[in-house]
Amino acid sequence: MKLIAKYNRVTIPIIIAILLISSIGYYFILHRILIYQLDKDLRVEQNEIFQHLKETGQLPETSDYKDQQISFHPTNLVEFKDRYSTQDVYNKREHEGESFRRIDFLVIQGDKHFIATVKKSQQETEDIVRLILMITFFIIAILLLILFISNRFLLSNLWKPFRNTLEQLNQFNFFSKNKIALQKTDIDEFKELNDTVLFMTQKVTRDYQTLKGFTENASHEIQTPLAIIKNKVELLSQSENLTETQINVLQSLNEAASRLSRLNQSLLLLAKIENLQFAHIDTIDFSSMLQRYIDNFDELAQAKGLRILKNIEDKVIMQMNESLAEILISNVISNAIKHNIDNGNITVELNKTYFRVSNTGPELRTNAAELIGRFKKESSSGDSLGLGLSIVKTITDIYGFSISYDYKKEQHIVEIIFNDLAIE
Repeated sequence: MKLIAKYNRVTIPIIIAILLISSIGYYFILHRILIYQLDKDLRVEQNEIFQHLKETGQLPETSDYKDQQISFHPTNLVEFKDRYSTQDVYNKREHEGESFRRIDFLVIQGDKHFIATVKKSQQETEDIVRLILMITFFIIAILLLILFISNRFLLSNLWKPFRNTLEQLNQFNFFSKNKIALQKTDIDEFKELNDTVLFMTQKVTRDYQTLKGFTENASHEIQTPLAIIKNKVELLSQSENLTETQINVLQSLNEAASRLSRLNQSLLLLAKIENLQFAHIDTIDFSSMLQRYIDNFDELAQAKGLRILKNIEDKVIMQMNESLAEILISNVISNAIKHNIDNGNITVELNKTYFRVSNTGPELRTNAAELIGRFKKESSSGDSLGLGLSIVKTITDIYGFSISYDYKKEQHIVEIIFNDLAIE
């Protein structure tokens, strides 16, 4: 969810609630003010009755108008406190209920006591309140509309520098010579964000270059003495008068040097993959490449008496680095051959959804999922470094593929499920 949508979801309901509560309070206050005004009008009528009685000695005539009614009722009460109240009366002419505000007070004519009742219709007051409420809600609706539009356009414009920064970060890579260009802004928080982003990208680039240089230099420096060791061992092995013990020692040294050389090359390859040094994307025919590598491994498979079964869909076109695709295929196929049994079989399946290689082999003694990790291996053979599937997993992580390793029905199964974005 975008920030502006989240902001609107939080602020607009709060504003609506505040406006509604304010409107309700406004309604009751306004209603109370208008009732107070009606009560003032009733007191005016009360004073006029008293004035008429004082001047004429007679009670004024009763009246029964639509908006005002005056009546007098004999009473034995000597004292009576003025009383205001609201009365609902059914209007026969209008066929509807109507509210009246009334005042009851004591009137004395000579020795006669009367309760005078003056009523005034509240209809006009209610109409005014309704009209004001309609106007209020209309204004609220207009305010909400203005608020929504202003949030959508004004805030959207304010957040442009932030979106520009995100876009620059998405496009950032270690191999571009162009420096990251951030939009200037007068907002302090965005200025601070841009300064931090510039500092971090520059630091990451420097660290990457340092790590890249160290990896390449370390690999080169390690390969040189290893090559010297292997050459010296080969020279010593050609010497005469070597005992069997000495020959075995030299053979062990040669095997250890070869293993260390392969380990160095594998770790260097892992570092290059993780450092995104294979960033170039190619359009490759994965089906054709897979078939070519199966043919290349055919002699090695025949030497172990392995039978390769193929179910390869034609023209599986993918968007990925060609070198990484070759490494992925090579490691999965060689792993199936290396960890197979004599006269076993290998099944290779490929379609636009997955790439699966199954091979016969001894039952696992460890959790199959753990064998994808680095230096995890089932076999104790010195030929296995425990990095083949780890390299494959690193490649699949780059392209968003998922990889699984399982053992079912005497079959080791490596399955790679493709990301739809990588398939044409």
